[in-house]
Amino acid sequence: MAWMARTAAIRKELRLKWDWAHTALVGVFDYLSKPRDRQELRGIGRHIARYARGEDYHELVKRRLRRWAALIEDETGRAFRHVALVDTSAVLERELAARAGLGWFGRNSCLIGPRGNSWRFIGVLLTELDLPVCAVPVSERCGSCTACLDACPTDAFDGPYRVAASRCISYLTIEHRGAIPEELRQGIGDWLFGCDLCQEVCPWNRQVKPGEEPAWRVRPEYEALSLAELAGLDEEGFRAAFRRTPLARSKRAGLVRNALIVGANLGDAELARVAEELVDDPDEGVRDAARWVLRQREE
Repeated sequence: MAWMARTAAIRKELRLKWDWAHTALVGVFDYLSKPRDRQELRGIGRHIARYARGEDYHELVKRRLRRWAALIEDETGRAFRHVALVDTSAVLERELAARAGLGWFGRNSCLIGPRGNSWRFIGVLLTELDLPVCAVPVSERCGSCTACLDACPTDAFDGPYRVAASRCISYLTIEHRGAIPEELRQGIGDWLFGCDLCQEVCPWNRQVKPGEEPAWRVRPEYEALSLAELAGLDEEGFRAAFRRTPLARSKRAGLVRNALIVGANLGDAELARVAEELVDDPDEGVRDAARWVLRQREE
């Protein structure tokens, strides 16, 4: 995550990169889809964070932001300079969303909407338009609740609003390269890619109804693929299965490593047999996880 340090100055002052920008228009896009209970899914589908079970949201949300810009141009009769930003640029989308009145920061650091719901993507349309600010900030409404902090099995919260990335399941299963610290592996539980635990227990998410957006539905191939089959993929097989999906972010080594850990946590005998074939894998993280799986079986 060193890129965050390299781009810190831009996040503080966006005009260092976009010197023409005057106004940020912020939109949120609900992604919770059926089934709400991930345990109703089969295959690896039940082990993937909800935002990553369908299409890659980056391009889809960008297309909707560009459509928004086109509608504004049609309404005003004026073309304007703009850029659509979703999660990959040096922009504090969550901060801008809060300033736009789209929610408050929960103790788990997620943006929660005025009436609940943290199952949302945030998109920013940075524009040259000089528009008045009319948003009303939403006050924090967590009260005395600490459900999200208490639910984390790896103790990733240093306190309210503070997440230690090095212990967060989402970071470990997606961004972390190499071996995952052994003391954190059981806490990862059955999460192959990402984690929703702190959102699942949030009282403000209890009444959120799953949407019908086809793009966010679980991919059928995920329900047809087992953890053992995933762990057995080579580089070519991995690219064929996960090209242009959110899971490609972990790369083959990261996802195979995760599958081995999840399989051990679940007592998956088939996965343990695959581990025997991976003890000499080219990737150090995969080798380490495979040997750990076999030690777990011996114990």
